[in-house]
Amino acid sequence: MLLTSEEHRAELERFSELLSEDEYLTELAAATEDLPYDTLVVRIETFEEPNRLWRLELSFLPGLEDELKDVSILQCYVALANYTAGANSASLERLVIEVNAKLPIGSFGLLDQPGVLFFKHNAMLPNNNPTTSDRIVRELVPLTGYLVTTLSGPLIEIMTGNNSSNS
Repeated sequence: MLLTSEEHRAELERFSELLSEDEYLTELAAATEDLPYDTLVVRIETFEEPNRLWRLELSFLPGLEDELKDVSILQCYVALANYTAGANSASLERLVIEVNAKLPIGSFGLLDQPGVLFFKHNAMLPNNNPTTSDRIVRELVPLTGYLVTTLSGPLIEIMTGNNSSNS
């Protein structure tokens, strides 16, 4: 069952073209049985660590069209690393809380099933105002890339046990 409305799919297609103009590599992934809504995948490269690429997934939260008439919610999600609870879990959880308290937007988090360390935030986009939505997305993608690139390193290091100085 496809949960992405025709309007939201058209928005994702437009965002793909817009971000391609800004030289981002994008791919529109159609809904599947496991993920019942369309997702725009944006490749974010980091210059701090060679060959590291992030996959920013943009998707509209489905099923809210009846409740929200004037806006839509765009979810931004980046899976940072596979996560398995272990000896460093308490240190990692403390650092996630500390980092999140200082973020201007979004948050890092941990999922147990599937085990993943992630970054996520949502943006409200006005319906029927493509100029404003485009401007928000154009600001949102580089901001997400900056936050993930700048702040994920210590989290991944503690999670993998490569840095126990913060425990």
